[in-house]
Amino acid sequence: MELYLFIGVTVFWIIYYVFEGSHDGVFAKETKLLRDEIDPEKFEKIKPNFIKLELDWHYYDTLEKALTKIVIALLLFIITQNLIFSFQMLLLSGGIRSIMHDLVVALKLNKGFKHIGPDFLWWDRFLRKMQARGINQYIIKLFPNIILIIWIIIAL
Repeated sequence: MELYLFIGVTVFWIIYYVFEGSHDGVFAKETKLLRDEIDPEKFEKIKPNFIKLELDWHYYDTLEKALTKIVIALLLFIITQNLIFSFQMLLLSGGIRSIMHDLVVALKLNKGFKHIGPDFLWWDRFLRKMQARGINQYIIKLFPNIILIIWIIIAL
């Protein structure tokens, strides 16, 4: 049964993050449209508030996604009575997000595989530093996922 849950929940998270990435991509386009129409001098005046609101938006989005991940992991535990498997699937949900969400946002913005989000987010700053050192962000994101998937398959 855990194999079917592994496959089903993995597909669920992939689809979920395609939708979330599409949502965030459209939101980013809307934000860019507004920024492009605002006089640069006026934008500089509101930039600190703009960044604060963006960080608040990301914070609440993180809480929402964390709640969803935890509830699904708890449901998996109730179904399987396997704490390790539930934990593995919780980790995988975050790993899938790191790839699918960012990839879909980049594609939605027509920026390709090298696009990295705003520099005021710590994770995106880290990815930029690694990219400057020649390490592709998807290598950073794929490696832990591959290790995790191998661990899950071995444990099944």
